[in-house]
Amino acid sequence: MPPRIFISYRRDDAAADAGRLADHLNRRFGKGQVFLDIDTIDPGTDFVRVLHDSLQETAAVLVVIGQRWTSVQGTSGTRRLDDANDFVRLEVEAALNRSILVVPVLVQGAPMPRAADLPASLASLATRQAFTLDHAEFHEDADRLCDRLAAAIAIHGSSRSIVQRWWPVAAVAAVLMLGAAAYIAMHRPNDVPSTGLTSTATTSGTASSPATGTAGSADGPGHVTGTAGTDAAAKAKRAEELAAEASAQRRRNQFADALVTLGQARDLAPTSPSIRAAQEDAAMELIRNARVENEKSSFGDVIKPALTVVDTALPSATGARRADLLAHTGWATFLLWRDGDRRLNPSDMYREALSIDPGNPYANAMLAHWTLFQDHDQVSDAAKLFDTALKEGRAHDVVRTLQWAAYGNTNEPEAAAERVRLANAMRVAGEKLNVRQQQTLWAPYYFTMPPTREKDRQVLIDAVSPDDHIATLGWAFDEIAAKDDSRRQSIRYYVALLNAKAGRTDQATTDLRALQKELVQEHASGSLRDAVEAALTRLQPGSGARRSR
Repeated sequence: MPPRIFISYRRDDAAADAGRLADHLNRRFGKGQVFLDIDTIDPGTDFVRVLHDSLQETAAVLVVIGQRWTSVQGTSGTRRLDDANDFVRLEVEAALNRSILVVPVLVQGAPMPRAADLPASLASLATRQAFTLDHAEFHEDADRLCDRLAAAIAIHGSSRSIVQRWWPVAAVAAVLMLGAAAYIAMHRPNDVPSTGLTSTATTSGTASSPATGTAGSADGPGHVTGTAGTDAAAKAKRAEELAAEASAQRRRNQFADALVTLGQARDLAPTSPSIRAAQEDAAMELIRNARVENEKSSFGDVIKPALTVVDTALPSATGARRADLLAHTGWATFLLWRDGDRRLNPSDMYREALSIDPGNPYANAMLAHWTLFQDHDQVSDAAKLFDTALKEGRAHDVVRTLQWAAYGNTNEPEAAAERVRLANAMRVAGEKLNVRQQQTLWAPYYFTMPPTREKDRQVLIDAVSPDDHIATLGWAFDEIAAKDDSRRQSIRYYVALLNAKAGRTDQATTDLRALQKELVQEHASGSLRDAVEAALTRLQPGSGARRSR
């Protein structure tokens, strides 16, 4: 089938974001339904004709807009958008002139362009409903965008029916309801004991236990023996059972459920320090992992129960524990900022936490994330904060997650280099990349491949030593490259560049020539073939360049 979703983007503005979005759409709708890069057409082909042919059966165009989308300049010093032959302008004009869905997708915290900032032919773009992908949880936002696209353009097989998606949840809920009903039936206060005896009102000198309906004897004012003591022991045992249940829920990332379970345990054992600590830990986990499931909910709604626990715990907390809670108050503030309250500033809480515990991993890593979220140029400052967070030796996985999120939220070349350094450090430490981290790491290799991106590509190449870099490429991508010829060839290209950097010029030249021959035999065209030819040109005199986007 022809592509159904067309992604328009500007390389100098939001290439990595467009690539991440394309990967997400490919997984959801299938590669045949997504068209990312119009400039892979063969040289000499009429761009406008191919563009219009591509849009012929396109159901939606996503216009990815970053901070520089309206301001990027051409070689003449004028805005590219003001050039009638600008590829991005041509794409958007063609889409707006057709009866198809056009969605501005805002990334990097970019605002929606005003009609006054656009050429007259693009002015109507300013009236289209935009969608924002500008935060650490890129995939959750992208999922919501996919849901809207599936409903709007009705791609066959793009989404399951409500019954298909929710019947497993409904089945689990039914089982839980049946279990709860059985539990209640077995534990009602006035149930008949197994002996068949009914509970009765007591006479003088005895007291009826409200928990069991049986009698216990009174040994003077304020002291009840027998069933009262048994009741206390039963409550303590039940609190322990609930704490164990909550621990299992936390291991399954069911943080909201764990918080409810621990609240029940806390009611039964209000003075238990272990249950109190577990409740605070679950609250912080919920804040860190908060997700918004649909457009009608907000982060404020999701984190409210957890924030109540944290706020209650703060007044009596001291030392590193107080710093942990303050840092999570800061992250909650960040989420509320994302909800739209731009008066908030989470860095105040992060810095207060650091004044108590300078090495606190949560406060350092969260402040690093906020620093880079606010200013994409502050990569080195963020990296120092992350380094401090890692030295603490705890919350390692949390720090790693925030590192990938922060460096993945910016297209700055130095941020791409930090991703390579991060991956290299994980390789050396024996850690593993998850799928999302692999995608984030791969994006800059893909988008700095064209000859026109030589400066950015060099920053990437220089991130770590050539041999470490080669080892990291293999560690990160060998498994998926074995199933993807295109990626395998791209990795061979980068390995050749790294060998050249290490002084192994003959080996690099041999490997590049072999790759070039392979691409010619496959009749391949596009960025990789151009990149290989340009690399051979640098090593030995050869051929030319290619247009920029």
